[in-house]
Amino acid sequence: MSSKAQSGGPRNLNDKADFSSDIVNGRQYHERMISFSQMKFSRKIFVALFGTGAGAAIIICLILNSTLSNFRISEFEDSYVDHMNLLAKALSRVEESQARIASNAGQFLQIQHAQGQLTLLKIHDMTRNLGVSRITLYDRTGSQVLMTSAGKPGSLSVDFPNQSFESVYQSALVRGEDGQVGQHTIMPSLDKRNLIEVVIYFDDVTQLLREMAEHDEDNLSIELVGIKGESLGHIQKPGFVRAWDLSEGLKWKEGVHWFDDKMVVMTSVKNDNLRHYRLLTTVSARALNAELHKMQITLLILAAVLIVLSGWLSAILTKTLLRKVEAIRGLLNQISVTQDYSHRVDVTANSQDELNDLGQNLNNMLATLQSHQARLIESERDKARTQVAAQVAHDIRSPLMSMNMALAQIETSQQEPLAILKSAIARVAGIVQKLSASTVKADEEPATEAPKLTLMEPLILSVYNEHRVRKLDSQKISYQGISMTPHLWSVVQVIELQTAFSNMINNAFEAGATEVSLLLTEAPKKWTLEIKDNGQGIPTEIIERIFERSFTSGKKTGTGLGLFQAKAAVEWCGGSLTVQSIPGQGTSFIVEIPREKPPAWLCTSLELAQGQTIAFVDDDLNILKTWQEKSQALGLSGAVFFDSVKKFEMYRQQNPWSEEAILVIDQNLGDSKKGLDVIREMALEQRAILCTTDFDEKWIQDQVRQNKARLIPKLLVSPFELKIRNS
Repeated sequence: MSSKAQSGGPRNLNDKADFSSDIVNGRQYHERMISFSQMKFSRKIFVALFGTGAGAAIIICLILNSTLSNFRISEFEDSYVDHMNLLAKALSRVEESQARIASNAGQFLQIQHAQGQLTLLKIHDMTRNLGVSRITLYDRTGSQVLMTSAGKPGSLSVDFPNQSFESVYQSALVRGEDGQVGQHTIMPSLDKRNLIEVVIYFDDVTQLLREMAEHDEDNLSIELVGIKGESLGHIQKPGFVRAWDLSEGLKWKEGVHWFDDKMVVMTSVKNDNLRHYRLLTTVSARALNAELHKMQITLLILAAVLIVLSGWLSAILTKTLLRKVEAIRGLLNQISVTQDYSHRVDVTANSQDELNDLGQNLNNMLATLQSHQARLIESERDKARTQVAAQVAHDIRSPLMSMNMALAQIETSQQEPLAILKSAIARVAGIVQKLSASTVKADEEPATEAPKLTLMEPLILSVYNEHRVRKLDSQKISYQGISMTPHLWSVVQVIELQTAFSNMINNAFEAGATEVSLLLTEAPKKWTLEIKDNGQGIPTEIIERIFERSFTSGKKTGTGLGLFQAKAAVEWCGGSLTVQSIPGQGTSFIVEIPREKPPAWLCTSLELAQGQTIAFVDDDLNILKTWQEKSQALGLSGAVFFDSVKKFEMYRQQNPWSEEAILVIDQNLGDSKKGLDVIREMALEQRAILCTTDFDEKWIQDQVRQNKARLIPKLLVSPFELKIRNS
């Protein structure tokens, strides 16, 4: 029978003996644990001190190992990065030197060609004398070889973009069909009838790579990659197999990358022509690992010495600390200061420790105090949760009713119910955010809604529309003084102020009013909104208490939070909320809020010269149509329109973008790029205008100022004025 089969059979007598030994060892371990818990206090101190000292020694050695290892690895990486940067500079200098030789040779050939002295024999001689690899003379199209020093004719081996025949073109390093790496210099003849190509093969590239590979035995592979991702030179040691694909390596960022147990250094080779080559160097970490292993052995020896020293010091300190009870007294002092009763004294049942009884009694007392403290804290939290729940239940009622009424009207295919629904959902989201912020821990400050510099007319109209769609047939709500061209700016908490206005309108209808009117008036430094109803009015004896928290009167389901919230929201804006009421006739709530100057980035009109280019980019077809109608009405011949950034960028590639051209672009487009991204890339400053519905977001306003651009709220597009200069 095989050994494998035997191992799977029943236990023999020796197995039973081993099992019995395990039981005995377990009992001994348990007895040792009991004996430790019952040992004298002096020995416990020694064990505690020795364990602390030994643990500290181990932790120190571990920290040293981590710190020194990271430092050595970083030093190892930096060393090879520096080596590769030196090699990159050497390659760059070689390329620049060869480029100058080729350019000088080309200029000499231009003169020879102009003098009619260029012959096939002379081309062969010049190839040797000028230090270049190949000279070829083509016709104007570059497709027919007139004369060449190469063995076989052909067309241009690289693309020649300078079809205007006005400048010299020097290609990047490329690998030809013959496998040689070279640089092609192409220039027109002086009479612009022919093309002259000068080629220099870079045999020094492979030599430089070989010298670098042999410089350090840890270098496993060095490869130079061209601008199109092709390999221009590759040196590797025998037996080395690259575990990653070249195309994958080219996606890495410049610097150090670890792959398995090998380090790969990505280095850029740049020159004055801004051509960008890359060096990929693979380095073995064998020597580094050996050095790190030697360092770890040294630290292990140091840890052993520190542990022995810890045992000697623990024995001395134990004698000093015997019969001291400072630990218990220190614990009591700490609790008296912090009032944290979760601390305990370690005690063991049936222990001979002389301090055990004292510690047990102290623990019982602390447990009782902690229980009372926890119940008190929980009681305060329950009270706070009840207040928050009441506030949210009150605030969320109005927008939910508006959403319900708007949903019922969506089948009418009207856009207005959708706008009302959007506004109501935004308010509900703000209320939910307030609820989430209110559930923070007791020692944290609850978050508040961020203030916004925004237009007031749309804010007031959003609340008006919510109540208009959900009112009863017997109820009427109207407004006066609210301009369809918004121009009142204030810094407010948008959701809080909407909730405040909504609460006052709700109170009016719940108090029996059949008519509620909103009257907006403005002064140079403030604006005033009067919310007036024809309800039953507020009794004189309670009118001074209506803004108190939890005060309610005349409503069975009232929470007393609506007007409290309204006053707090208005006063947060630096404004005031007052009330005037005549019992039996009605009530007026008067809101006054400071008015801000229109922001400097606001653009309300635009004057253009006839024929000046102006591009409109917006994926909202209604907005784009409005711009088209305004442009057509003025006969703007330079106006172009795009519904995506991609189409706009294609237009820029095909048409020059003048210094006077203006861009009007939306922020939230369907493309991956945002409007601010395009403005930042083009650096248009005052000639860039951001058109967005999120105009009151502070981060958008900050970005517009930083880029020195301007901004148009989308709700101001219709009244926006386009003008022709001098018209």
